[in-house]
Amino acid sequence: MTADYYLPPRDYVGYGLESRPGVWPEGKKIAVSFILNYEEGAESTPWNGDDGSCPTLHELHYDRKATKGGKRDGLVEDMFEYGIRQGLPRLIKLFRQYGYKWTTWTCARAFEVTGPYAKMLVDDGHEIACHGNRWQMHGNNLEETKAHIHKSFDRLQAATGLKDVPTGWFVGSGHQSIKLARATVHRERNVPLLYCSDAYSGDEPYWVPDPYAAVHGGKDEGMLMIPYSLCTNDHLFFVAQGAGVSAPDDWLEMLKAEFDMLYAEGERGAAKMMTIAMHNRFVCKPGRIMALKRFMAYISTKPDVWVCTRREIASFWREKYPYEKEGPTYKLHSEHLA
Repeated sequence: MTADYYLPPRDYVGYGLESRPGVWPEGKKIAVSFILNYEEGAESTPWNGDDGSCPTLHELHYDRKATKGGKRDGLVEDMFEYGIRQGLPRLIKLFRQYGYKWTTWTCARAFEVTGPYAKMLVDDGHEIACHGNRWQMHGNNLEETKAHIHKSFDRLQAATGLKDVPTGWFVGSGHQSIKLARATVHRERNVPLLYCSDAYSGDEPYWVPDPYAAVHGGKDEGMLMIPYSLCTNDHLFFVAQGAGVSAPDDWLEMLKAEFDMLYAEGERGAAKMMTIAMHNRFVCKPGRIMALKRFMAYISTKPDVWVCTRREIASFWREKYPYEKEGPTYKLHSEHLA
């Protein structure tokens, strides 16, 4: 294993048939984590110094090719601007109505260019986590990736006025060296990163060995993984070839079905969590946000639902289930390196 590459172990077993036993705080049956992917203003565009525009994840991504040669695409830029100009205010008002808090996965450049919203989200109690520096890949090697991460921390702290952000990390890339870079910057910056969500392999948090210690040696403090999910992500409104959803009620039924199953497992003593991923320019369209509003109304009637940020999940998990050097998961990690 080289100093700029992290090859993680693979764990096909996890907690096995029993899941992680136990309950959430105050006997809650399920942890519901709303995520806001805050990307508008950080997308590829000549306005940001890129060669061309962003070709994906907007209303015309199915037939809109990226511009090249420094040409701006005003139509695509408008679609991203909608997310902040119209979508975000609509979402803020909805969450204030229910008193719910979300985790903000922020592309740091986006906070830098979207006016008062960074501090507004802090004042409303939403968690500020990191979705990278820009909404794109972050370098071709460890040093380039680390530079992007350092810049993202600088921008997030400047925009919010806080020195203890970000609290968590999600890029969404399968590039495992990003985990190593994140662990390295965590040590260099002494920022209390509580978790990493670059994982899709569970419905509950779990620990993995510390990538920094695996490569460089030293104390293995573990890395707490709080998995993400694409199944309940509002990107399904944009998935092509019939694999996504088109009507708001389609997405609502998906959310309700996943909630009901996880809630039932929680009633049987498993500490399950549900992730609902949102984008300002996706679900905040007038018709689509009705599905989100109806889902929030639905879960508000259920007893023992913990709507929480990932920071709260991580803090609870670290206290109740600290990193263990023994047990089936750690044994798998330590014995089955390939």
